Amino acid sequence: MKFTAISLLSLSFLVQAYVMVIVVWFASWLVVGDANWVLVLLNRAGVYLFLPIPFLLVLSLIQRHIKLVYWLLAPIAVFLGLYNPYFLPKNTSYRSDYYTLSVMTYNVLYSNKDYDAVASAILKNYSDLVALQEVQPEMMEELQKRLQKEFPYSILGNENDYGTTAVFSRFPFVDSYVLDLQADRPAVVVTVEVPGGTVAFVSAHLLAYNLWRTELEDIPTTVMERTYTQNRQANIILNEIKSKTEIVVMGCDCNSYETSSSYRILDEMLDNSARTVEWLAAITSPVGANRDLALDHIDFVWYKGNLTSVGTYKIFADGGSDHIPILATFVINVETK
Repeated sequence: MKFTAISLLSLSFLVQAYVMVIVVWFASWLVVGDANWVLVLLNRAGVYLFLPIPFLLVLSLIQRHIKLVYWLLAPIAVFLGLYNPYFLPKNTSYRSDYYTLSVMTYNVLYSNKDYDAVASAILKNYSDLVALQEVQPEMMEELQKRLQKEFPYSILGNENDYGTTAVFSRFPFVDSYVLDLQADRPAVVVTVEVPGGTVAFVSAHLLAYNLWRTELEDIPTTVMERTYTQNRQANIILNEIKSKTEIVVMGCDCNSYETSSSYRILDEMLDNSARTVEWLAAITSPVGANRDLALDHIDFVWYKGNLTSVGTYKIFADGGSDHIPILATFVINVETK
């Protein structure tokens, strides 16, 4: 099927208009970020803005319209600039006598009553530390019973109608406390001694937008209020951990995407484990898991300090939650005996 001159003209206009939209959006994201509610929503949908690329690229190639292919190189470059670590794992080396640290982050869903399934999802994959979100007191009690042998140490944050944060650990707490994030749920912070050194571990849950519960006329104000709150929560966390000299790892339902401002705040000091995967981990996964390649995820394992991120994985078993557990493995760069 051949395109008419009009349809070719339409394709050319469509491609050029799309490229301009991406360029303008990316420039605004770099310069002003979440400056207003429209940009906040666009930035939160950032990864989806690139969905037209394959369609437009195929049409341009079918029509041998090479000039349009060149135009599309601009949004392709923007996409790769934002997300290339997911497709280009790094080449690292580490010694077998270094300690391997495994952590999990898991939003268990505040209304979930399937305690056996939640416990099973945690136990199926070996972890040293587990960060949970949306934990109700009843679930905490039931998990403590089921996890007592493998995770004898635990802490629950202040109660919340929609559940709060918690930590389970194989190692005794050197220190543990609840960190007030000044909105919604607190974070919990623990310090443990592992064979490779001292680790500060955080479980956090940033404020959700939940715009489906918002009246249409209230959306602009609500979006900006919740963006401000998320950013403040992110800054509180950073202020808490920036003075820590030990390794820091955080499991977080951050309710933000990689193009959101709260993500960019956390990214100033911390690294997202899913973006720093070692080559071997990119082609192998634990049983019952796949490498975490979701570009629109909101559950992250963040870290800083003397450790190397080896692999980050999505666990198949969701335990009755609307989230799936995320497992991250690290090597602490200290010789152990």
